[in-house]
Amino acid sequence: MSNRPDVADVDVLIVGAGLSGIGAACHLRRESPDRTFAILESRAASGGTWDLFRYPGVRSDSDMFTLGYSFRPWARTEAVAQGGAIRKYIRETALEYGVESHIRYRHRVVRAEWDSATAVWTVTAEITDGSDSTPAPANTPAPELITIRCSFLFVCAGYYTYDAGYSPELPGIADFDGTVVHPQHWPADLDVDGKRVVVIGSGATAVTLVPALAAQGASVTMLQRSPTYVARIPSTDSWVEKLHGKVPRRLAHSIVRWKHIAISMLAFQLARRRPVKVRAAIKGAAKRQLPQGFDVDRHFTPRYEPWDQRLCFVPDGDFFKSIRSGRATVLTDTIDHFDGAGVVLGSGDRLDADITITATGLTLQALGGMTLVVDGEPVVAARTPAYKGMMLSGVPNFALTLGYTNASWTLRADLVAEYVCRLLNHLRDRGYHTVTPRASSELRTQAEQGALRPLIDLNSGYVRRGIDKLPKQGTKAPWTMPHNYLRDLKMLRHGSLDDEVEFGHAVGTQRPGTRRTEVDGRTIRCRVTGTGAPLVLLHGIGRSLDDWDEQHERLSGQYQVISLDLPGFGWSDPLPRPASVRGLADAVAALLEELGVDGPVQLVGNSLGGAVAMRFAADRPQQVRALVLADAAGFGAEVAVALRVLAIRPLGRLLLRPRRSAAIDTLRGCFRDRSFITPQRIDATLALASRPHSATTMLQLLRELGTVRGIRPGWRRDLLARLAPLRIPTLVLWGDKDLILPPSHLEAAREALPHSRFHLFPDTGHFPQIERADEFATLVGNFLTDHRAQPELQETS
Repeated sequence: MSNRPDVADVDVLIVGAGLSGIGAACHLRRESPDRTFAILESRAASGGTWDLFRYPGVRSDSDMFTLGYSFRPWARTEAVAQGGAIRKYIRETALEYGVESHIRYRHRVVRAEWDSATAVWTVTAEITDGSDSTPAPANTPAPELITIRCSFLFVCAGYYTYDAGYSPELPGIADFDGTVVHPQHWPADLDVDGKRVVVIGSGATAVTLVPALAAQGASVTMLQRSPTYVARIPSTDSWVEKLHGKVPRRLAHSIVRWKHIAISMLAFQLARRRPVKVRAAIKGAAKRQLPQGFDVDRHFTPRYEPWDQRLCFVPDGDFFKSIRSGRATVLTDTIDHFDGAGVVLGSGDRLDADITITATGLTLQALGGMTLVVDGEPVVAARTPAYKGMMLSGVPNFALTLGYTNASWTLRADLVAEYVCRLLNHLRDRGYHTVTPRASSELRTQAEQGALRPLIDLNSGYVRRGIDKLPKQGTKAPWTMPHNYLRDLKMLRHGSLDDEVEFGHAVGTQRPGTRRTEVDGRTIRCRVTGTGAPLVLLHGIGRSLDDWDEQHERLSGQYQVISLDLPGFGWSDPLPRPASVRGLADAVAALLEELGVDGPVQLVGNSLGGAVAMRFAADRPQQVRALVLADAAGFGAEVAVALRVLAIRPLGRLLLRPRRSAAIDTLRGCFRDRSFITPQRIDATLALASRPHSATTMLQLLRELGTVRGIRPGWRRDLLARLAPLRIPTLVLWGDKDLILPPSHLEAAREALPHSRFHLFPDTGHFPQIERADEFATLVGNFLTDHRAQPELQETS
């Protein structure tokens, strides 16, 4: 990356120092050690979920042999671990891999802005107090803000907000004389011994709390609106002891890990394919563990199928044991309202309580709650297709971690981190700066219309409440998140890195007025500066609007200067049909209409842009006030040998493969003055050649306009025959050392358009607007301001 126009503070910025963020940093240290990185964490401690949740009994809801990192095996025998043990494991891993020193605590990311020109994210974070309380009151002083720049942004912040869990509206809760607690913010000094505790909810948190509170001496009732599936699992794995000392430790871990992966996948597939049998098996197992006569149908038979919502696993059946002991019970009913003593139920019964615990779920948020902006345009996650469940269409150098809903979170987090490292190494090895997934226009439209599924495919209440915030997935790879470890293993660890993504380069500082505009369902990059009569600048083949930077600076004081990347070139989408000069001219007209440009315009075209300008004028003479044609295609047959060779089908695409040496050769053919061939301009030319549609568009146009013998005469004669009688005021400019279209074409222009003004720049190549920027602007300005621009105008040299 030695020729980058800008340099970030770190190569990779990780958001979140929880299980995923620490794991991502460790993978970087292992697989991409040349990359600098930092981790921003909003809280004052690492561990994420496993440090935030401190309620009694908090534990893993997946086995630790898959919830632990693939590169650092869980070394203990218990398959289900307490929250404190998981927190310790995460922090020990961070220390072992030298990650802890890279964490910046109390930094909450609020905004990230991408600049395509420099290929850098500018990330804004606010300095927090490190607490997990809800946002401060309105009169609180604004927090201190800091910015950090990075080349790649990796969001490992989960999918829920730490500020507050979800609490439904509970009528009369303000009248309740007891204590109300949400598990997400558990008071350290809460004493439940001898208290009547109502736990509202039926998910994993509720079934964890019930036995833990009962063990602390509480009388616990789990009040659920509807049942969930609860299944017993062993708290330890006997295979660990059996394999200990008999096989190497890492091999033993791999065996146990794959055993758990296979069991979880088999159980999930069985539930999907044989839901009736699985439902009966879960119900039968629960019945055997509950007191005789317990109403299993009412309290443990959900209305949905297994794995429509996540199953609740209870180690060694502790939840069922607490019910058998008489310290806990389950009640299925609705809440009518609270009063001072407890809950009045929908059935008319009441439930007295000293403590009410609202185990009612999480509050979902996308992207860690931050705002993403790409080249000035906000990214709406809920209307954006997700690539491989980990990147977003149209968002460069960005990844997020979302784990499985039917297996361990870390199984997928590990694969995502490995994939990011593969991408980073690919960018380095191939000399690229950017990687951007690009969904088809059809898929983007479906996402905009809300016709796609969210990434998380559960039907849980907290998912349904936040479903509109999440990115979407399509129906086929690579735009799906299969929630299947084997399929992800193939796609993320061993699959292609370049399927439906663009690799590119930074091209320089983003110029003022540059934006992307939707035109007829396609994106066109354009730049608009100044005010006054519209002046439209059209670039040459394989080039971009950046060739007009110097003229924007010089002419925007007099005119509204508009330049664009012609479709298929630069950062504009291609035409929906094979590229042609008429198609490009039509696209220019559509852009002007989208921009609200009324009345006739003044067109300036260089090379291919000159031919497009002439076609625009021939087809729409009433919309054109004047033409400026700089080294324009369309007057003569001669053209550089390199362009003629490209018309040979077997060679064209091969010769257009992006190479730095080819970029240098291109510029040598365009500039007489070699001082214009700067590293930045070489990088920009290579970036243009690397754009996904550039070669195809270029070949389509070259084959329309020419052959190996030179420029075809037919289209030139027809175009000039239509243009000449219109007598549109025209200025024709040329460089006398042009190696692409030789200056002899100026003589052909004199014959074809004798009413025009002409000028030959001395010692100048194919880009006079750059090499002779001041003189070019003066000539154009004088010509356009001369309201008497008529056929009798004399040539200027």
